[in-house]
Amino acid sequence: MADKVRVWLNRGGIINTGDGALNIVNNIVQAPPPVPAATVQARPRLVRLRSTRAAARLFVGREKEHAALAKALRRRSGGNAQVLTGLGGIGKSTLALRYALAQVGRHNPLWWIDAEDPAQIDFGLEALARQLHPEGSPERPVEWARQWLASHTGWMLILDNVTRPPEVAELIGSLPGGRFLVTSRQGVGWEDIATPIRLGVLSAGDAVRMLDRRVADRGLLDGGEELCAALGGLPLAIEMAGHYMAQNHVSARTYLRRLSGDGAVLDWTHAGGDLDRTVARTWRVTLDRIAARHGPLPGRVLGALAWLGPDDIPISLLPDDSQAAAGHLAAYGLVTRSGDALSVHRLVQAVSRDPGARHGAGRTLRTAWTDGPEPAARLAPHFAAFIAAGGLAELDDTSADLAVAYAIHLARTVSRQEGIAFLDRTITAHEGSGHPALLSMRTTLAVLRTPLDPLEVSIGAFERLVADKQRIIGPGALDTLETRLELAGLYARRGEDHRTFAHYRRLATDAERVLGKNHSLTLQTKWDLAEAYLNADRTWRAGHTIVVLVLWFSVLTGLEETRGRDDEVTRQIGVTIARYVSTLALHEDPGTRRVLRLVGAAERIRRRLKGA
Repeated sequence: MADKVRVWLNRGGIINTGDGALNIVNNIVQAPPPVPAATVQARPRLVRLRSTRAAARLFVGREKEHAALAKALRRRSGGNAQVLTGLGGIGKSTLALRYALAQVGRHNPLWWIDAEDPAQIDFGLEALARQLHPEGSPERPVEWARQWLASHTGWMLILDNVTRPPEVAELIGSLPGGRFLVTSRQGVGWEDIATPIRLGVLSAGDAVRMLDRRVADRGLLDGGEELCAALGGLPLAIEMAGHYMAQNHVSARTYLRRLSGDGAVLDWTHAGGDLDRTVARTWRVTLDRIAARHGPLPGRVLGALAWLGPDDIPISLLPDDSQAAAGHLAAYGLVTRSGDALSVHRLVQAVSRDPGARHGAGRTLRTAWTDGPEPAARLAPHFAAFIAAGGLAELDDTSADLAVAYAIHLARTVSRQEGIAFLDRTITAHEGSGHPALLSMRTTLAVLRTPLDPLEVSIGAFERLVADKQRIIGPGALDTLETRLELAGLYARRGEDHRTFAHYRRLATDAERVLGKNHSLTLQTKWDLAEAYLNADRTWRAGHTIVVLVLWFSVLTGLEETRGRDDEVTRQIGVTIARYVSTLALHEDPGTRRVLRLVGAAERIRRRLKGA
């Protein structure tokens, strides 16, 4: 045969034969037998790393973590692996790279493997086999690479972004001759492999230095400290901000303003960058993994936690099933638990804040404030965070209750003026809605303003409130009746006795008709009417004294029937009446004596009140 014949071997080799068919058979070159892994020596400085020294020069801080990592990997008694864990974007891979670069020449090979799943690990081992055996890949390269690692020492593998500890436990345990450096968002399950080093955010100073190194134009760094604080010292966020500022030629203050807007900059990547390596997508990947293994509840819990403050979130705010879901979030670094408190990075909150969880988060806060065991001082930062995140943007009963509670808290702990200003802003923002919940906020605002405003201004505010409540929620509503009671007290302060008495009597009648004779508002109204009579008439006229005693005995009887004779409030009321009656007995004028005869002999009254 005149033409050359090419025979393609299954390993990609090409052989040219002679002119005859027999030459084809005679000239086929047999593949060389595989070289045993134990006999192969790695060529010097066999290195594969994820990035470059230039990228590592942008690294700042982490001196303590770097020292701890070096110490752990030097000692042989602690095993042959070290794990770096922490939130996605916290800088685990970058610290691993920085450490690995310092090990060039000390470990050989120094081999980086993307290890998100077992297939990627096998791919990395296969690539290592090809570099160790360049003459031709062995038939089973992964197995050959493992044999090589098992028969040699002095090497180091970096397993980056391991998803689950069991996926690397056997590999690490079976290869004791070298060192493994593992990075993972999973913070638990490493007990049989190594004690993890958990990375936190950068310090304020290191965060600013990192931004400085990322942005060459000094003129863009105005507001850099504030921006780094808003980014919470998260290295990935600072890196992306630096790229954004440099590429779009905007200042740190401009970036901060855009960050405070819709937060779209957290999903931005620079030209030529990895489209999946943004702040938002980094955490969405983690949430998708959690959902695949543990269902949707952890994601819903994180969406609710995003409405609260980032630090010291009481675990008691979560129901039992949600506490277990929070444990899954903590295992992947999305939240941190310390004692009875959870913490969430503020950018994780910004990315995962679910508008659908707003109402549930607000309801949880309201319940915790009114009925929960946590002190107000611990809950107040979460009120403030809920409000700052837009928790009051939609007015309903829950958001109105939270606004009222927070305003009262500000008035007590900061100043009355702060509480007033906050509530005034909130009411103004919703003034056109016509929502009935505005009434409760207006009432609290009027109460807070009363000590500061002229009496006539306060009376006018409460008269308008009474009129609006009668129109909107009805004259028999408890809220309406309570506001009428507040207004009666203001009338009493103005000294218009006739108007005050008439107002209290109508209110007592209406309250007894709507709420019942022993309702607390009915009894309070009668007690306040008696006080108004006493304050208005200090001449001990018999008519008013009789009315006061009748009202007081009515209150006492109602308390005995509802709270019992041994109740502390009942006893205090009884003591007050007894002292008053004793004072009356000391008067010798005919009018007072007539009162005592009408009510009953003084001794009989005292026996009636015995034990009060």
